[in-house]
Order: sequence, then structure tokens, then C-alpha cells
Amino acid sequence: MDSKNIKYLTISIILLILSGLSIFSIFKTNSAPLDLILSSTKTTDIVNIPTSIPTAKPTTIVTPTATSSAKITATPTATISAKITITPTLTTTPTSTLKTTINPTPTPISSILNFKSVADGFSIDYSSSRKFYQDSESTGNRYTFYLSSGNFAVHVSPSGTWSWSNPDRNFNSTLIVSGQNTYRYDISTQTIVDLQSSTKNYTIQCVHNNNTTIKAECEAFIKSFQLL
Repeated sequence: MDSKNIKYLTISIILLILSGLSIFSIFKTNSAPLDLILSSTKTTDIVNIPTSIPTAKPTTIVTPTATSSAKITATPTATISAKITITPTLTTTPTSTLKTTINPTPTPISSILNFKSVADGFSIDYSSSRKFYQDSESTGNRYTFYLSSGNFAVHVSPSGTWSWSNPDRNFNSTLIVSGQNTYRYDISTQTIVDLQSSTKNYTIQCVHNNNTTIKAECEAFIKSFQLL
């Protein structure tokens, strides 16, 4: 073997022996703490676990603060605006309605009018609801007091003539009109009363169609007749 190679081999063996001694001395010095290192690692893990649990709690407490502040701002605004809008409407409406109902058109009340004919020598009262017409007929003058539900009339003829014919005309004091005896003739639809003056004959005629109201008006109409 070459002396050069022997030299390299010897150096390598020496280095190996030195390395082995170094490793042995390291293990010998640190052989006791190996178990302690393992056990201390386990304890650290156990101690650190609770620390992460409390950290979550403060985050949850913040939430209610936002809710309470929102309620305070919203409530007053809605209540105030509602009250302001309603007030004007209530005041205005009743005023106009009352005015409409208070002023109805008054119903005309009929009054009593007096008609007088100097030419034919009589006067008579009649209701203002009737219309007055004067015309002539074959026997003399006719004065009509018109109403659609029944006409009244006064027929005037010269003495010895009548506006209608009746062979049984007998005058009596049962009904006295303007101080004169009369002849009264009644049927279901009308009433006729005849009377005389020294120069003229008068026939008062009421067409009442058996209407109670018009019959009562007819009686007043006949009684109001006056000779002039």
C-alpha cells in the first residue's frame, strides 16, 4: 500500500473517533431533559386552550348598542307629523254641509184673495192657489177660479134666466148666503148653490170630485159670497 494512502486513512479514522466522542458527550450531557421537554410541551398546550375562549365574548356585547339608538330617533318623527295633517280637515267639512241644509226654498202658503165685480154686484173670497178667468156664456157672465184638482165658478144671469135648468129649484132657509134663501144641489162630484137678488140670478158651482179638502174649501167659498 502506498504510504500516501495510509496517511489519509489514518487521518479519516482519527476524525471518525473524534466525531463519535463528541456525539457521545452531547447525549450524555443532555440525556435527562428529553422527558422534561416532552412533558412541558403538553402542559403549554393545556394552559393556552382557555386563553382563546374569553376572546370571543367581548365581540357579542357590542350588538345591543346599535338597536337602542335606532329606536330613539324613529319614534317621535312619525307621531308629530300625523297630528298636524288631521287637524285642518276636521274643521273645514262641517261648515259647508250645514249651510246647504239650513236654507231650503220655502213652500208657498196659499192666502185668501177677494174678488169683486161691481158690474154684476157681488164679491167672493178664493184661495191664491187658484187662477182667475172671466168669460161670457149664453146666459150671462162666468167667473172661473181654476185649480187642476177641481174648479169653482160663479155664473151670473139676468133675472128670470138661469145658467142651468132644474124644474125642482125651491129656495129655503136651510142655507142662508148674504142674507138670502138658497137652493142647494149636491152630487158626488160637485155642489151647486142658487140665490137671487132683485135684478140678477147667481149660481155658485164647486167641482170637488168628492175630495175632502176641496169640499171644505167649497163650503168656505160659498159662505164668503156677498151681494153688493
